[in-house]
Amino acid sequence: MGGLGLTVLATSAMGYVLLLLAGKHLSAVDNAVFLGFWGLLMGVGSALSPVEQELSRQTAVAAARGRKPDLSAARTFAVTQTVAVVAAAALAAPAVNAQLFDQHRELALVAVCGIVAFPALYAMRGLFIGAGQNGSYSAILLAEAGARLVLFVGLVVAGVSGLTWLAVAVAVGSCAWLPFTLRARGLVEPSPSSESWGVLWRRMLGLIVSSALTASVLTGYPAVVKFVAPRGSEDALGGLFLAVSLLRSPLLLVLAPIQTLAVPTVVRVLHQPDGLRRLRRFAALGAVGTLVVGLVVGAVAYVAGPWVFHLLYKDKFTVSAWTMAGLGWSGIALAATMLTVAVLVARKQTGRVVTVWAVVAGLSLLVLLASPGGILFRAVLGATVAPTVGLLVALVLVVAARDSATSGESPH
Repeated sequence: MGGLGLTVLATSAMGYVLLLLAGKHLSAVDNAVFLGFWGLLMGVGSALSPVEQELSRQTAVAAARGRKPDLSAARTFAVTQTVAVVAAAALAAPAVNAQLFDQHRELALVAVCGIVAFPALYAMRGLFIGAGQNGSYSAILLAEAGARLVLFVGLVVAGVSGLTWLAVAVAVGSCAWLPFTLRARGLVEPSPSSESWGVLWRRMLGLIVSSALTASVLTGYPAVVKFVAPRGSEDALGGLFLAVSLLRSPLLLVLAPIQTLAVPTVVRVLHQPDGLRRLRRFAALGAVGTLVVGLVVGAVAYVAGPWVFHLLYKDKFTVSAWTMAGLGWSGIALAATMLTVAVLVARKQTGRVVTVWAVVAGLSLLVLLASPGGILFRAVLGATVAPTVGLLVALVLVVAARDSATSGESPH
């Protein structure tokens, strides 16, 4: 576990370095476009990531019976790959492409390539962590983040300044699964699937929808704001987009594997006689910890955030102290919500998972569209209020679970 923790920190650090380099290397307007691309790619990737958690759950359940997962794993992957292709096709639609990328239409093609490669990456990660192969899991995490950073730095050093080529460097990370294909094949046994296509479609679509809602307030938030903002707002929103990306994109790189690790852990806890009571205690402790850590992070961000931005970017980007404080607090609230939702994923309570993230995404969009003030104020307010309410909803759903949920089979 210690080695896995270091790997997660390393991948997060690589994400930070890449975003910092982009902010320094690109103009303010180009960087806003790049961060919109980054948010879109990582947001859609995040929406597809439930295949990782689901396969880690299937592998952990099979391991508890002394077996490997059956062909349900292959069907789960096929469902997710189909959704990825549909999402990529929608992104390539001219109207969507024009609104998101304006004159940089070629970025949609780059994003499409990255999106269709994501399901295999997440599927292998889920199989590795569910089987307890922490070494392979760490290796594929490092390969993904490392490929992006190495190619990005290489292009910058070589003097390649085109926005498209830097976007290609980011999308290449989605293909980091290729060297691990043979290693992953042996983790699934060719026995008949224990679940029908219909059951898997319903479960995975529910999880993907909930994850897409999650992404809309996490890595995809800049893309959502850009979609509803008036054209020509890049200068006003550039600093906010950079702050959101620096605070939330690496947060996802850290929390996605931790959340995936939490799912099989919860499965094992729920198989213990006092499993539900222990989970309720963890939820209470997590709520208190979130409040304390969130206030501390918000205070530090308020004091140090604008100074750090000025140190890194001089007058290129300006972010207010209250903006940094709100984003700092909301980042901790989102982290706690993701970990709390992992309990619901482990119980196969897909309906409750969707409920949590529908509240977060819906409230965020409502604030963006209906609250008074300029687009910058509304974006910060939506990023702060929605995750706080979502965390409260997630905690209530976990604590209010009946004892029958300990079986992990409740679908709602």
